[in-house]
Amino acid sequence: MNLKKGDLILFLGDSITDCGRSRENTDDLGPGYPLMAASALKVLRPDLALRFLNRGISGDKTSDVLARLEEDCIALNPDMISVLLGINDVWHRAKNQGNTDAEMEENYRKILTRIREAFGNIPLVILEPFLTADATADIKREEVDSILAIVRRLAAEFDAAFVELDAPLRKAGEALPPHALTKEGVHPTQQGHSVIAKHWLDTVLGM
Repeated sequence: MNLKKGDLILFLGDSITDCGRSRENTDDLGPGYPLMAASALKVLRPDLALRFLNRGISGDKTSDVLARLEEDCIALNPDMISVLLGINDVWHRAKNQGNTDAEMEENYRKILTRIREAFGNIPLVILEPFLTADATADIKREEVDSILAIVRRLAAEFDAAFVELDAPLRKAGEALPPHALTKEGVHPTQQGHSVIAKHWLDTVLGM
């Protein structure tokens, strides 16, 4: 793990990352995978005294994160950045408010380009969007598969650590009752967040 004592890890994303965090307490990580991952790292590496911030915002698409990137990322001067984005670009198409694959890829590439411009070879973690097999959300599986390919390609292009989530969550769900991991295929339950945190940790500790 390429981190030093006192380093700041920033989580960027949509509602999956946000998970109802307090807006009044800017240090609040919410109850989801960012808190779980941060808590585990504090136990595993107490010597590093790592710091953590969550800047996920519910409903955000890649275009929204791009618009707030300077304030919610660049200005915070993090030492590692974790990004989970893309599902709303697809989901919001049902309301004619989403982004096409091309728009999503362009926005995501601009986000990653700006991060590299600002921070050079900072450790960068990209989490894969996902849709569980028990999904009831108004999302087409083939649309999700299409953006998964984009995210994987961008992770390789920008030399980011990649956290696979779609297949692991679908696999984990095979042994569980419907909606044990997500409410409707997208928003994780606490058990779902624990699976995400586990795969995030495996990836970060292996960096």
